[in-house]
Amino acid sequence: MKLGLIGMGVMGLPIALNLVNKSGLPVLGFDVVESQCARFAAGGGTVAASPAEIYEACGVIFFSLPSNKLVSAYLEEAVAACPAGTILVDLSSSYPTVIRAFAEAAENRGVGLVDCPVSGGEAGAVAGTLSAMCGGRPEDVAAVMPYLRLFNSKVTHMGGLGCGYAAKLANNMIIGVEIAAVAEAFAYARRAGLDERTLFEAIRGGGAGSSVLEVKGPKMLDRDYSVSSRLSIHLKDQHNALLLAQDTGACTPMLELATRLMEQLEAAGRGGEDVAALIDLFGEEKPQ
Repeated sequence: MKLGLIGMGVMGLPIALNLVNKSGLPVLGFDVVESQCARFAAGGGTVAASPAEIYEACGVIFFSLPSNKLVSAYLEEAVAACPAGTILVDLSSSYPTVIRAFAEAAENRGVGLVDCPVSGGEAGAVAGTLSAMCGGRPEDVAAVMPYLRLFNSKVTHMGGLGCGYAAKLANNMIIGVEIAAVAEAFAYARRAGLDERTLFEAIRGGGAGSSVLEVKGPKMLDRDYSVSSRLSIHLKDQHNALLLAQDTGACTPMLELATRLMEQLEAAGRGGEDVAALIDLFGEEKPQ
C-alpha cells in the first residue's frame, strides 16, 4: 500500500510530510513547482515523475489544489486512470458539483470519492492539527479515516458527496467576515486614539477572542502580509460560497460584503498577499 498526494503548496506540502512521518507507508508526491518537490524529497518523500505514476501505484490519493478547474481536471484524470479500489480524497476547498460530476464514472470504475477540505491554515497543516469536513460514502470515509487522522485533530463526516465542500464554505464564510471585522475594528480603534496593540491584548481573552484574531491580528498589527492564507485563494472560496448561496436561495449579506472587500484588494494587484492585508483598505491616517 502506498499513499499519494498531488499539489504540494502551502497546505499540501506539510500534509504530505505528516503522511511521510506518521503513516509508516511509502508516500509519493507530485507538484509542478520543482522547489516544493525538492522539499518533499528532503523530508523523506518520493517524488513522482507524473500524476500518472501516482494513479498507478497508490491506493489512497490526496489532492490539495488551488482552483475548481484544477480539481476537476485532476479528478477526471484520476477516475479514468486509477484501478478499482482506489480512493480519491480531495482536500481542496471547492464547490459541491465539482466532485459530484464524477460520481457516476467513479462508481462504474470502482473508485471511491471523498471531498475532505481542511481548516486551520499553514500552521495547522505543519502541526497536524487541522479540522477536516468529509463528504462521501460512509465506507469510503471509514477507509481513509486512519490517514486523515495523521494530519487532522478533528475529522467530521458531514454527509454525502459534496457535503464536505459545503461545510468548508460555511467555515470560510465565518472566517472571511471575521477577518474583515478585525481589520475594521483595529482601524476604528486607531482613529479613536487607541493603540492597536494594547487593544489586541485587551480583547484577545474576552468575548471577541478567536483563532482568527490570534492568527491574523498580529499580522495586521505588523503589516506582515507574508502568506499563510493567500487572499486570492480565500476569495475563490468566497465566490464558491456565493454560488452555492444562489443555488440554494440562502441570504448572505455579510458574505457579500466581505467578498466585495477582498475583490477590491485583489483588483489593486494584491491577491498574492495574505488576507490580513484587508486592513489596508481602512486607511492609516487619523482625522484631525
